[in-house]
Amino acid sequence: MPKVLGYTPAWLSRPSPGFDTFSTKPSSRSATSSNVRSPRINGTGVNGTSSYVGPRRTIARRDTEIFVVVGNQIRWSELCMLKDDWEEYQQLRAKKAKGKRRSCATNGFEDEPDEEDGSKYRVLKVPVTEHIQQLVPSPNGDFIAILTSHTVHVAILPDSSHLGQPDTGPIRLKTHTLGPTTHVLTQSPVVSALWHPLGVSGSCLVTVTAEAIVRVWELSRDNRWSFDSPSLIMDLRKLADAISSEQDFGASGISSNRDFSPDSVEMEVAAACFGGTGLAEEHGWASMTLWVAMREGDVYALCPLLPSKWQPAPTMIPSLSTYVVAKAKALENDRSASEEDRQACDQQYKWFSEVDGQDPQLMPGASEFAPHVEIYRRPTILGSVPKLQGPFQLDPEPDEPDIDPEIPLTDIFVIGAKVDADELLLDEDDESVFGGVEQVGLSVGVVCLVSSNGRVQICLDVDGVEGRWLPKGESRSSLSAESIPPSLLVLESLDTMHSSEVSKSTWPMFTSDPLSRYSFFLTHGSGVSYLSLTPWVDKFESELKSTAGAGASFRMDIVLQGSNTLRQRILHSDQETDEDQQDLSACLALQDSDLGYFTLTTAGGQAYAAILDQPTFFTEQDPSDIYLAAEMQALMLGPPRSAYQPSTALWSASSLPSFIETHVHTRHKRTLTEEIRLSAATLDLMTSAHRILSQETNSLGMAAANIFRHCERMTEEFQDQIKRASDLAHRIEFVVGDDADDYDDVEKKRGNEGLQERLDNATERQKQLVKRQDELRKKLARIGGRELSEKELTWGQEVRALKGQVLKDEDKDQDENENEEENEGEGERETWRRVKEATRLKEALLSQIKDLAEAESDGNGEGRDLIPSEIRKAKVGQVMGLLERE
Repeated sequence: MPKVLGYTPAWLSRPSPGFDTFSTKPSSRSATSSNVRSPRINGTGVNGTSSYVGPRRTIARRDTEIFVVVGNQIRWSELCMLKDDWEEYQQLRAKKAKGKRRSCATNGFEDEPDEEDGSKYRVLKVPVTEHIQQLVPSPNGDFIAILTSHTVHVAILPDSSHLGQPDTGPIRLKTHTLGPTTHVLTQSPVVSALWHPLGVSGSCLVTVTAEAIVRVWELSRDNRWSFDSPSLIMDLRKLADAISSEQDFGASGISSNRDFSPDSVEMEVAAACFGGTGLAEEHGWASMTLWVAMREGDVYALCPLLPSKWQPAPTMIPSLSTYVVAKAKALENDRSASEEDRQACDQQYKWFSEVDGQDPQLMPGASEFAPHVEIYRRPTILGSVPKLQGPFQLDPEPDEPDIDPEIPLTDIFVIGAKVDADELLLDEDDESVFGGVEQVGLSVGVVCLVSSNGRVQICLDVDGVEGRWLPKGESRSSLSAESIPPSLLVLESLDTMHSSEVSKSTWPMFTSDPLSRYSFFLTHGSGVSYLSLTPWVDKFESELKSTAGAGASFRMDIVLQGSNTLRQRILHSDQETDEDQQDLSACLALQDSDLGYFTLTTAGGQAYAAILDQPTFFTEQDPSDIYLAAEMQALMLGPPRSAYQPSTALWSASSLPSFIETHVHTRHKRTLTEEIRLSAATLDLMTSAHRILSQETNSLGMAAANIFRHCERMTEEFQDQIKRASDLAHRIEFVVGDDADDYDDVEKKRGNEGLQERLDNATERQKQLVKRQDELRKKLARIGGRELSEKELTWGQEVRALKGQVLKDEDKDQDENENEEENEGEGERETWRRVKEATRLKEALLSQIKDLAEAESDGNGEGRDLIPSEIRKAKVGQVMGLLERE
């Protein structure tokens, strides 16, 4: 889990130029009529932004460049530039203060321009009249999608070198309206706009409306007509009930019947996302799967969703080839497979055969040193519209009494399953393609859902989503009994918000972590939380790969119960409690060598940031490292605390003068300088002025109360700091030896001399311990000898096995002797039986020799001719052969 090193830095706080980038107060050089008429951030502007309930992504980035919506204008700035300029400005101020104290100082520093008055951002002008709710830049940074509640605009972004020119004047961007007759105010609101991870050069945009209509736009700078009509349209409500690919799945026209239906409620889209990001370590189906979460809690998937031309990852085609071929072979030998599974496998085989048979088009890479990119065409053998899979059932369903099933979903976040590089390398000769593929992660997908009350559900897609299509014509399989619906295994449910933080406009949103695929951020109404699945991912994957079936369920339960998802509130906004106060925008997370591990969000014209320490991803740690970390934690004076940011009500100009200029008629302005007369016009004027003043005085009162609370908190923090400093001083005195008393009139050494003496004593004691250890090791080596090698250990095991066979107990059942003759023809005899046979032959020969000797002595040498020499030599040779064999 990352440790918070600090909160909003000084170069993003007032009065730095970085603060003006997010502030709603227009500067003297950039104030225009459009800025004055722009809607207010608190949601009470002319556009009625307070009625909008949906996702807010008003801050986006391109590397370290940020795009932020202030009022109704888009501002650009560069974080590294803001930080460097502020540090340089602080150095100039320090030199200026030092020069004032010198008598020979010149007035050179007096003429330095005040950085506080200089604008460090540029205004990007776009022809958008509605309030901007989302900014979605393309993966390569060429386009940026600008979303209002109902409309979508796509602007072409200039290069960063052009935006970073010294001239800070506004820039008018070349902007296209996406679907001038499609995404309009009379149509369904736009919920999500996603850049397809497999789009050619990141130029494919997918829009999803609240009425579950998915559109695929393949944009081109050279073709302005590509912004007018989508290349693919799918109505998910029609797809849910479809039985044939020959049906019409397009969106209904404006004049079509819009009567109430259950699907209009159950299939109201909350959010959508792709199952992958086009990385090489993801499974082939992941990046072409679109996941859609409905407000009522249902989850659907579309796979494969591809543009007419798509750009696969290096491992995607081999991964799909291995998967499809292996599945086809497995189903051939599986008689229990259903007809639906066989049909789906046959469709996948036909679809991939067309992909594999294509000759890909080669395009130059992003740079001259980058390899060429292969471009494939979307297969047409099965149609361009995939089958809608779902709704996915949550297994087990939440049965806690405090969970309200009526709470709607707000966002979805999917982590694709990893690709098995070991299987890919079996059929590939070129290992360089798969050399950089990381083998960290799960072989199943992870689906995270969040509801409006901040409850996060972490689910596993155990079965896996794969490509499926509707059959051509009304096949018997489509008219047969319904198949088992897919399911998601719910592992854990986490609460990230208090009940007091939940409001009607709260819309929690996910943000990916740049350091790990299995970590993410959650932005809700008043804070940002960090969640990490890393503690249990490796253990869970090891159990999935394990071939030991005995006790698998028990071990899996232990893994799931022992390792829970980590969660931490890393950022909390200090906004005053106000019903009209705007929630935080979806945060950004970036990792840069200059900025570090950094997260940033905005609300109410202020920036909220947290500087994080890069986390250690929960590997096995040395106990000494854990002890050292605990000691270092004890030495810290206190946790980092966010600096006080004054409320905008304390320094914002009053709106009463502008109210008089714009709302008071010219003929009534004369009465403002005269004696007050009781009339209807005066009453109306005083009532309107009272509305403004009451709101402003209420804001000033809330700001003053906030100052009082911060002062009380500051005194408590000072007391805590003093206590920690006192404890640290006692620890230092104990280490140095200043707290020791002198006994027997012997003065003890203190300070550096005492520390040096203790260090010398510890060094000497360490040398003695090392010497004793060496002596004990040598003594044990003399007693026990050197360690046995592997060959010696193997030879010892063979000797012990032979001993067990030779010296076998003779008190066994005598059934072995009775069955000995029957087992002689079955393979080689055991050693102990051969020993018994040799012993029996020896005793028989000795008895014969004894008899011959007696006969020879009785016959006075006549017995020498009783046994022929041939038989005697044969018997002796047989005995010698048995002895040599043993």
